[in-house]
Amino acid sequence: DDIGDGFSFSGGKYAEAEGPSKSDEWFAQGRMVKAHALYGNKEKAKDPFFGLTMGSGSQSSGDVFNWFCVEAGSSSNPTVLLIHGFPSQAYSYRNVLPVLSDKYRSIAFDWLGFGFSDKPQPKYGFDYTLDEYTSALESLIDAVAPDKLSIVVQGYFAPIVVKYANEHQDKLNHLILVNPPITDKHAKLPSTLACFSNFLLGEVFSQVSSYCANFA
Repeated sequence: DDIGDGFSFSGGKYAEAEGPSKSDEWFAQGRMVKAHALYGNKEKAKDPFFGLTMGSGSQSSGDVFNWFCVEAGSSSNPTVLLIHGFPSQAYSYRNVLPVLSDKYRSIAFDWLGFGFSDKPQPKYGFDYTLDEYTSALESLIDAVAPDKLSIVVQGYFAPIVVKYANEHQDKLNHLILVNPPITDKHAKLPSTLACFSNFLLGEVFSQVSSYCANFA
């Protein structure tokens, strides 16, 4: 299947060179995991301005969402789930995964709406609320790590993970928060990040590793 949608770093009409790109190589390292059912009537998403049906990159892939996951290390090792921040993707952990692989089974994934995972539009199967994200995270964890695990989470997705951890304390060995918002003031997205909620900008930048995830 074509993994580029014209705006994605994964290919499409804005690809800079022929042949496999770094994003193609990254995609080849991972797999799609089905977790968390869509709600509602599952109709095709339409843009909020003109009512036109949006492209395949903005549609859900089926009755259950697809999550892009990359895994390293033996399944017999303790599991560590690496959760990226906003706006970013699992690619930001590309150098961490091999370091942990000697002693841990490490898993990084793209949140719904980011990277190679499904990008449902609000009101079309997923509304991006705290409760819904928490429920979706529970579904994904049940799919990839049925036993106890440790979680590392960055930035603005920390409140979702803290809510999950509070509701599933018996599931966790350790919880590590990296640069989380710790007050109500900091919990609100600054304007430089809030712009990504625009349905066009969000779709572009949540997929471009050179803009969002290349911190090394």
